[in-house]
Amino acid sequence: MLAQIIESLSQDSGIMLGAVLGTIAMVAGTAICVTAIISEAWRKVRQTEDNNALKQSMLDRGMSAEEIAQVVRAAPEKRATFSFNAGRRGVQCGT
Repeated sequence: MLAQIIESLSQDSGIMLGAVLGTIAMVAGTAICVTAIISEAWRKVRQTEDNNALKQSMLDRGMSAEEIAQVVRAAPEKRATFSFNAGRRGVQCGT
């Protein structure tokens, strides 16, 4: 039965092209979403590793826990941002 459906749809090249392009679009969209999720998780892991390395180096230098806490609180948490000019108004993405 499935073979009959595929055979009848494959006779019309427009339907077949639409099916192929639709499948490619869904696979590409899924790949983009998965990549974004993995990238964000990887960024958080690296940020935590960097923060821990900073704290360890401050401990190695003999800084007190209070001094370390002051340095950690003073450091702003930066997120990547980008902006582009969309016509007459600027558009900024990120925080």
